Amino acid sequence: MIRKSVVVFLLLALVAGGAFAGAKKEEGVRIQFASWMVAEESGGEVWLPERISVWESRNPGVKVEIVPIGWEDTPSKVTLQIQGNNAPDVFTIESLWLGKFAKMPGAVVDLNAYMGSAFTSTLVPAYEGGEMDGKMAGLVWNPNPWVLVYNKSLAARAGVRGEPTSPGDFLAQAQKIHSATGAFGAGLMLDIDEYSADTFHILMWPNGGDLLDADLKPMVDSSGTVRTVRLVKDMVDKDVVPFGEEVRNLRTLFAKGQVGFFFEGPWIAGVLDGEGMSRDQWQVTPWPGEVQPASHILCLAEGSEHKDLAWDLMKFVVTDETTTKEYFKRTGLMPLVKSQYDDPVYDNPYSKTFLAQMSSLRNPNVWASQKKFEVEIAFMEDVQKILLGEGAVEATLSASRDKINKILAE
Repeated sequence: MIRKSVVVFLLLALVAGGAFAGAKKEEGVRIQFASWMVAEESGGEVWLPERISVWESRNPGVKVEIVPIGWEDTPSKVTLQIQGNNAPDVFTIESLWLGKFAKMPGAVVDLNAYMGSAFTSTLVPAYEGGEMDGKMAGLVWNPNPWVLVYNKSLAARAGVRGEPTSPGDFLAQAQKIHSATGAFGAGLMLDIDEYSADTFHILMWPNGGDLLDADLKPMVDSSGTVRTVRLVKDMVDKDVVPFGEEVRNLRTLFAKGQVGFFFEGPWIAGVLDGEGMSRDQWQVTPWPGEVQPASHILCLAEGSEHKDLAWDLMKFVVTDETTTKEYFKRTGLMPLVKSQYDDPVYDNPYSKTFLAQMSSLRNPNVWASQKKFEVEIAFMEDVQKILLGEGAVEATLSASRDKINKILAE
């Protein structure tokens, strides 16, 4: 009887142990948080993991796997992950990719279910930058308008203020910086990618130019677009603007004192820190016109198995004041919660410049098209031909219009 009892006890223990092991395995919840802000030296790569660990401590049994994804790799990699049903629960996009992910079947959760009026009333109006066609495709993490960044020393040597009052004044100051110092007066992104095409809008809009009109019809051969391309070509031909540099190279050139002006968002503080350029060597100033947003946006994957927890993590990262305040100090990125701007840390020309520029945000029409990438690449390919002297401006842009019409019709 004793031997039988021992056998029964051992069997029960084994069964119980197996059941306990299975239950323990099911207790663990894993959430993936993907961003380029933990992949680059921009001030967030250390701070974000520290704060996410605080969120974990408030949610026992939940582990956040932080996934570094390079900015350039994000659109293609996350698209493949969505198609493979293994996208990170939370992933970061930039404003220029909003249409792509908002309209992609099975990609992102409509956050209107989470973002009620009681919540949105606490946010600056830029939170609407996560919405497209009535769908709240993402939670704006940092509202990032473009502004001008200028090298204070180059501006002083050229005898200019560094604070243009009009687009024409900007061009004139860039010319003077180049003439007086030999440095490039301005850095414009002119390589063949959608980022370069999007930054063209800042220069096109004052001239009445655009890629698509409000009805998503091509207007790349409009007088305003033609005029803008001519202005850019003239600046390139005169070596006022470097040709074909992508954004990271422009930042390095700027940090080395070889570029007078360039367009950037508030992440630039952390980026230039990483480049070794002290913050007293440069300044930001508003662009005298409309600018596109370049906000960082957190999306909740439709395929997430833990949507409520993932949303809570997103909300923490965006609204927790301890997190956002230090994040601003390290990266320069601005908070979304209105009341947080009452803190003296934001009472400075840097913050006020970005806050002022938020009132002139404008989404390019092309963002609403699912063919955004193809349209913008087609445009930049033809701009490259013009800048290389391989085609006349009007004829090349006329052909570009026909090319884009075919893309939109497919």
